[in-house]
Amino acid sequence: MKGWQLHDEAVKLALAGGAEIVETNVLTVRSGNKAIAESIAEMIYPTEYEPPSGVDATPGGVLGDGNFPYRFMRASDATFMGSFETRNTGATLEIEPAVAAGGRMVDLRLSLEMVDRASLTTWTEFRDEWGDASIRMPVFDSKHFSSSIPLTDGVFELWNVFNPKPVAVPAVTTRMMVFVCADVLPTGL
Repeated sequence: MKGWQLHDEAVKLALAGGAEIVETNVLTVRSGNKAIAESIAEMIYPTEYEPPSGVDATPGGVLGDGNFPYRFMRASDATFMGSFETRNTGATLEIEPAVAAGGRMVDLRLSLEMVDRASLTTWTEFRDEWGDASIRMPVFDSKHFSSSIPLTDGVFELWNVFNPKPVAVPAVTTRMMVFVCADVLPTGL
């Protein structure tokens, strides 16, 4: 089956509810130039935990002036986030097309990165009468691929297939197919 036929079948399947269109990007760029499309959400999360300075961390001690409802059960529970890191979640697509064969072909260089927060891992559990104050760290699922592909003007091609990870790792259970198409536009528009 040709790439455009596979694309048509995938679109029909998505319209019937048997598949999902995860991301669509449309970029207009001149031959030989680069373009980047990002659809991201910045996620900030703590990376280091350290005991607070100048705070009563004895068993049953109160944080700060006593107005903050967090009491330490043990001195080891007295931790604060010391350092933070950010990670972009979502999709980043970079392309660089080169028109060839009198405008009938496009050599397209692509780089795609898709990052999702797959889950949260609990490092330390703590619950008291005010609720849950457990420390949780994000687990990210990342897909990245870079290559180039020759395209016929206006024809969809299958660029890559991301397969599910092994069952032992929390993951998406379905394949993700990536299609690309390049349309050569007349100059002077």
